Amino acid sequence: RVLLFSKHFFFVRPVVPLISGARRGRSTREMVPMSLVVRISLLAASPMLALAEKQQEESVGRLRTMAEEALISGKATEALSLWGRVVALEPLNEQNFFKRSRVNARLRKHKAALADLDQALRLAPEYADALTSRAKVLASMGRCREAAEDYRLAMSLAKKEKARSEAFDGANRAEACARSLEAAKKAGERKDFRKQIEELTVVLDEVQVPPASLILERARAYFHESDLYEAIADAGKALKSDPDSVEALELRGRAYYRLADHDMAKTHWQQGLKLDPEHKGCKAGYKTVRALVKKDQAAEKALKEGRHLLAIESWVAAIAVDPDHGKYVNAVQKKIARAHLAVKDRDNALRACDAALAVDADDVDAFLLKVDALLGKEDFESAVRTAKRAREIRDDDSTKRAQQKAEVALKQSKAINYYKVLGVKRDATSKEIKKAYRDLALKYHPDKVNDQDEEAAVKKFQEIASAYEILSDDELRARYDRGEDVSGQGQQQQGQGGHPFPHGFPGFNQGGFPPGGGRFHFQFRG
Repeated sequence: RVLLFSKHFFFVRPVVPLISGARRGRSTREMVPMSLVVRISLLAASPMLALAEKQQEESVGRLRTMAEEALISGKATEALSLWGRVVALEPLNEQNFFKRSRVNARLRKHKAALADLDQALRLAPEYADALTSRAKVLASMGRCREAAEDYRLAMSLAKKEKARSEAFDGANRAEACARSLEAAKKAGERKDFRKQIEELTVVLDEVQVPPASLILERARAYFHESDLYEAIADAGKALKSDPDSVEALELRGRAYYRLADHDMAKTHWQQGLKLDPEHKGCKAGYKTVRALVKKDQAAEKALKEGRHLLAIESWVAAIAVDPDHGKYVNAVQKKIARAHLAVKDRDNALRACDAALAVDADDVDAFLLKVDALLGKEDFESAVRTAKRAREIRDDDSTKRAQQKAEVALKQSKAINYYKVLGVKRDATSKEIKKAYRDLALKYHPDKVNDQDEEAAVKKFQEIASAYEILSDDELRARYDRGEDVSGQGQQQQGQGGHPFPHGFPGFNQGGFPPGGGRFHFQFRG
């Protein structure tokens, strides 16, 4: 009896005695000879072998047809499954692997497609179509040198001119890609990152499915060139290709950190540490950003509470965590400048502005803060120069207003200056202006001076009252600060010879001068 397993192999059970009652020890003449049994078995198996082979061929043929139809109708996943069954039935047919590779490529399963083509070429090393297809897959994965070798071999094996031409063109493209990769490597070694970016871009534009390592290489070059948004974008592409790339997470975190986006930096480093708890880059970055953010938050809290000096102290401590963190240092020094201006510490405000400008020499906001500090110090000429510089960098409403404000202050400093009359700074509060006026009014009150000083006292008193008339009115003060003509409200009255306040001095009960140049008797309002 024969057991048939395939068209290549069959097995015959041990010889069975054909004579009834045969037992061990009987003459072999009573047994059927082995050679005869084998011949009989083969004769009996031949029809069975032919039938099985025919059925298998029909089954494989039907599966091939179904796979091709599925692919044509857009059912690539179903086609892949059917080709898998074909390969299982015919594992020595190189065309099966070749055709399955096409389906894998359609599904963007390039590694699987490459494995199928490798197997096809192991079975048939001179399979030209498979060589061309493998070259395309290798080129799409950035393995350009290997792709060029396959194209060259396919070109030598191709029988048709069209195939040779296609392989020739492919080989040229692949070799150009390989040269760019080599040039990019050398550029990186000599730290010519801009050249490295150019060469890698040539490759990535050609490659359909670039490996994460190649994208990450360009991301690092962008980072070294301080093109941080491009570095973030490329590192993000690398993570799509390889979600578990700790190197991409670490680089993206560093880019966000340099942009002072500390929350995003912290998130990326945390994710990296989940994948590799001992990764040095992620570990160091996370520790730094956590310490910096803690101190920064303390400063913001103090500022909201109006504790400006404590806010400044906390920001200084935050800068000390990483003094080389340029983007953050620039932003925080401007906050420190504002806090100093709030407490009228103009000298330290200027120092903070200069520290911000040391990081970014074209920071318009730092220049505008510096204008305010210089105006507060009554260094009007420096304020004008600083405002002009800001406007050279960025000509907009804010820089125009700053320049106008500084020029008006300089002009007024050379004529009558109501702020100087009252002895207050240009950024004085309404409360400070009122106090200064009251103190000066008492000092120069005509009743407080000798008869010989009365005329001078009256003139001085008029100046004080006129200045207060302008500066105590928010609308008039704003117009005065803008350089508008407010003479009708105060300055014009000073040149009229008569008493400028027929209804009394501002802030006093009794108004007017008594007839005949008599003594003044004023009482402050409550």
